[in-house]
Amino acid sequence: GGVAGTTVDVALFPIDTVKTRLQSPQGFWNAGGFRGIYRGLGAAAAGSAPGAALFFSVYETLKPQVASLQSQHEWLPDNPAFCHMSAASAGEAMACLVRVPTEVIKSKMQTNAVGAS
Repeated sequence: GGVAGTTVDVALFPIDTVKTRLQSPQGFWNAGGFRGIYRGLGAAAAGSAPGAALFFSVYETLKPQVASLQSQHEWLPDNPAFCHMSAASAGEAMACLVRVPTEVIKSKMQTNAVGAS
């Protein structure tokens, strides 16, 4: 999971940089234009593998536990989709603990706003 997440983030990084700079309040050209298109890649890569690994670890751990709870309690829906959605929601919440801080740092680096709050 960690390697796959990092591979995708690195492959799509230039597109993400252009998008971030287009959305910048500074404007595209003042935020860096096409210069330094890989600025912030280190922050993205540093958070990508741990975030993806954390997601898949929590997801795979919770799937059998949720399925077990579903079979034990009548008030829980007996639906495989509920099991997957519950496990994925918890996995994503845990991954965001890593992903959000690194995304903030990455966005500031992409738009040359490293010292801004």
